[in-house]
Amino acid sequence: MPREAMSRRDVLKLAGAAVLASPVGRAAAEAGVQTPGAGRPKKVIVAGGGIAGLCCAHELTKRGHDVTVLEAAGRTGGHVRTVRDPLADGLYVDGGAEHFTKPGYELFWGHVAEFGLTARPYHRRENMLRLINERPYTEEMLADPRVLAGFGLNQREVDFLSHEPWWNLASLYFKPYLDSFKDEYQPFGAGLDHLDQISFNDLLKKDGASAAAIGLIGSRGSALQSVWHAGLLKLRGVPLFPPHVFRIEGGNQSLPDAFTKALGERVRLGCPVTGIERGDTGVKVKYREAGRERTEEGDYLVSAMSLVKLREVPVTPAWPEERAYVVQGFPYYTASRPVFQSRSRFWEAQKTSPNIIFDQPALEHVWRMGDEVETKRGLIVGTAPGFTTADDALATFRRYYPGGPDDIEQAFVIDWAKDPWAMACEPVSYGPGQLRRFWPRVIEPEGRIHFVGAYADNLNWGMEAATRSAHRVAAAIDAA
Repeated sequence: MPREAMSRRDVLKLAGAAVLASPVGRAAAEAGVQTPGAGRPKKVIVAGGGIAGLCCAHELTKRGHDVTVLEAAGRTGGHVRTVRDPLADGLYVDGGAEHFTKPGYELFWGHVAEFGLTARPYHRRENMLRLINERPYTEEMLADPRVLAGFGLNQREVDFLSHEPWWNLASLYFKPYLDSFKDEYQPFGAGLDHLDQISFNDLLKKDGASAAAIGLIGSRGSALQSVWHAGLLKLRGVPLFPPHVFRIEGGNQSLPDAFTKALGERVRLGCPVTGIERGDTGVKVKYREAGRERTEEGDYLVSAMSLVKLREVPVTPAWPEERAYVVQGFPYYTASRPVFQSRSRFWEAQKTSPNIIFDQPALEHVWRMGDEVETKRGLIVGTAPGFTTADDALATFRRYYPGGPDDIEQAFVIDWAKDPWAMACEPVSYGPGQLRRFWPRVIEPEGRIHFVGAYADNLNWGMEAATRSAHRVAAAIDAA
């Protein structure tokens, strides 16, 4: 066919075929996401330039749609942020999204391949130490029946952990329920709906867990949500606590940066959304740019903002009651990333591990990073609640680190709680009786408004949920 004779429909068909042949297309097919069609081109506004919004915009663009991304901050990437300053010698830290898994993250892996990025094995879950009752325990110690019995675990739990890794304890109590789930997007109708009325703690107690086990693995969230999440991980072939994780060489921000570069002038920075008008045939989005109020009209809006930010935006007409409940009541947590730079990798000389789960108020866990950077310096990063100070996090580390003296030369915190646009991190569990009020409403469109992000999928695993929701929404808009 002569080039000048090709219609737009022909171009869209060829683009769809190219996507299907790509790593992302293959990953989407494996993940059960609808592949590109050749529908009518639409004008789509994406509100939010985190990885979910960028990924959705990228997928829509590949399908031939006209996309504009409005990002409130002065950078794209959202919680996927790589920080280099004030670190020395080329060290860097992922300030938000930490890692991705294999198996799992199939769509994410497709994009890593698509942009020619390099995935590195991340050694953060190797040789882990766990602080229990203010004492550090190695993985070998946590398989010793004598040690396990001293925690107050019952004999069944001790026997289980003597041949299973510590992190897998919850599967002892999940196992009777996992095969009930046949569709990972449908927790209801599997004969377990009554479990939404009790907490996971209640279920553990009913099923004979010891008080020690409940304290270690329990939660006050919906028991149905807990067993459903474990069930869908089984369906995907992913462990409860994947021991083998990966990161992108040079920082995980490399992927949103690649999306941003591919989207080019479609991305507008410093453009917070100030109002949404929704109709039967389209949407109108008001936003602010350089102090001026502007308006963009489109066929569809993809909300890639956290629901914490979306609830601040006036919507006309107002959300229906069920949607308003989701937007106003969705549960999030906020977090910070403590960072310790040292003059040496002192843990190597001390023959101990810096990969430690503390579960303390000012420091939840830490791990080493920067192994591939050519420097004698060391880098330890961690996770803590929002508003944690560097002094408190460092004091906790020094109190419980088992190796002795360190030579940490600077400590700082990347605090998402203080970020005006990205203070809400990943979701927390719904309380008993709440799953049905949120699911599946939280992932369903509201007319011509669709929702993507870490909260908008069945498994709220950061970049995994972001890319899965992005592909799902791009496919739905393309097919409309």
